[in-house]
Amino acid sequence: MRLLLPILITALSLHAEVPRPTEVQERRLANGARLLVVERPGLSAFHATLVFRGGWAEESTATAGATELLARALFGATWPEDLELAKGQPGLEALLKQEEGLLEALRLERLPLRRDPTGASQLPALEANLEAAQSRLKASFSPSPLSDPYAARGGRQTAEATADALMAQMELPQEAFEFWCRTEAKRLQTLQLSRFSQVRAALAADLRTQGPQGLAMLRGAALPGHPYGRDLADHLLALEALRWSDLRAYARQALSPDHLTIILIGGLSLERALPLVERHLGSLPVPAHGEEAVLPEIPADLGDRHVQAALGGTPRLLVGWRIPSRHHPDHLALQMAAHLLGGGQASRLPVRLERQKALVRQVDLRMDLPGGRFPGLLVADLRPADGHSLAEIEGALHGEILRLQQDPIPQEEWLRALAQLETDHLKIMDEPAAMAKALGGAWAESGDWRLMERDIQRLRALAPEAVQAAARLWLTPSHRTTVLLEPTLGTRLDPLDAEITRVLTALAALRFEDPAQREHLVSEGLRQLRMLSPEERLRTLKLLQAQLAPAKP
Repeated sequence: MRLLLPILITALSLHAEVPRPTEVQERRLANGARLLVVERPGLSAFHATLVFRGGWAEESTATAGATELLARALFGATWPEDLELAKGQPGLEALLKQEEGLLEALRLERLPLRRDPTGASQLPALEANLEAAQSRLKASFSPSPLSDPYAARGGRQTAEATADALMAQMELPQEAFEFWCRTEAKRLQTLQLSRFSQVRAALAADLRTQGPQGLAMLRGAALPGHPYGRDLADHLLALEALRWSDLRAYARQALSPDHLTIILIGGLSLERALPLVERHLGSLPVPAHGEEAVLPEIPADLGDRHVQAALGGTPRLLVGWRIPSRHHPDHLALQMAAHLLGGGQASRLPVRLERQKALVRQVDLRMDLPGGRFPGLLVADLRPADGHSLAEIEGALHGEILRLQQDPIPQEEWLRALAQLETDHLKIMDEPAAMAKALGGAWAESGDWRLMERDIQRLRALAPEAVQAAARLWLTPSHRTTVLLEPTLGTRLDPLDAEITRVLTALAALRFEDPAQREHLVSEGLRQLRMLSPEERLRTLKLLQAQLAPAKP
């Protein structure tokens, strides 16, 4: 009773401190954008977040990487030439179009040289023309970061591209609020993207140097055929083929006002903020939208899937369970299950596998990978301690899952987990940037920012039996995908992979004239076939071979 009393007191005190839902005020602008205002009297600054619902899950294959490029090229910095195309830089758009044409010509010129480096080429002349065009572009840019109008006012801007949204965050003094409204309206109206080629080259370089990623392998194997399972590194050719005008056209649709929620937290009242936001951001036009993309549905019970890979570094076990989207009734129970398993140093996996049994040296659990708008993954990421194998910690992990499903959850453990979740919620509500991100994430994932508040309220009414029922339903082998990563043992070419590559290359040559499309088909086909067992890959290879016409004598 002595141990239980402080936990009960903590839980009850947290219950009384949770902010009331009326703290967030909502309005709809004339163009369909939403405005959320959280007034914090006494603050001399304000935090603003623009949340565009959609994210990279809604990118087509041809626009893969577009959301990340927008985060870097549109919101990464703010320069005068990005905001006022017609004032002082009448030839900037013409220069950008010229650069686009030269970059595309260079890309097409380099494709045949990959196969025959000795062939005739216009490469030197094209490179010289591109260098001259880019020199003229750089001369048009602002000379230093001090020209950033936000930095000059003490502002700090960040942007993040996620599977479900593009978020741009800004903090500024209150007196700069109207300037922020006017600046963001100009940015979204102009969509200049003047540093597109630089950020695209930097992103492509990042993808080339990062090498294979364990979480990307897990997503691809667990969510095959769904954009949530896409690895951008597999679409590098499409990214390099994406043009400035393509990204601009994509931005006009993806950053439409009817996809936008504006979140303001700080010393601004709704009465002061609304007229200025309506005048500037509320006047942005809404483009005519095409048909909404229909994303494929993936059955949660695809069966127990295993992937083994040899990667550099230390051994690592990744286990992902396909779980429902954030607005599903079982999602909250699974969130509590994940917290009981790995929500802190006092949770089960760190205590039992790391400290008591010394089987692992690191434990990490993540919900909603890569997002929560569609069914995603609950992921356990474990790194074995010295002297212990991946198979050993895999068995120990599944043993803990079984205990959670079957053994009654002690009341002390339950109250401690609930108190920790409510403490985490209060910390989020106390920090403007964190609160804005939580509100924006709830809206992007469910269509309703109130889900953030409802979740913490529903947690108090949640029963341990509901958590165990959800764990028995979702954390099962039929919903599970396991990736075992071992240190690189060698670089010998798998003969089966070599033959599959040869056949895919031949089939691609029959169907596509564009070399970029051929290379994409081969790389994507090989990646997906590697997720199958050797027997399934061999059967698939025979089917592919049958599609090739017999060679003429």
